[in-house]
Amino acid sequence: MLNSGECPKCGCKSIAGPHRIFGQHHVRIDLPGVSTATLEALTCAECGYTELYSDRLGLENIKKYGRFLNKSEGESGRICPYCGTTVRPEATYCQECGNTI
Repeated sequence: MLNSGECPKCGCKSIAGPHRIFGQHHVRIDLPGVSTATLEALTCAECGYTELYSDRLGLENIKKYGRFLNKSEGESGRICPYCGTTVRPEATYCQECGNTI
């Protein structure tokens, strides 16, 4: 939704956000020993499907200090740490999920 501007569930192009998510405090990603990432949401105005994204500072912290499921790089490319898709070695973003890598 972030890059395509379209809901992956229903195809609607009416996307609201980004919105901060509130609880007692902002919802944050746990990164040991460093500042955490504040999450923001995009929501489809038609079906309500919602995706969460880290703010830019948080994304930098995640890249530096985050725990990753798979850090390996294959001969055909790198593995996106967000969705597990193989991406080209020279890619700056994942073609599947749209995240910057």
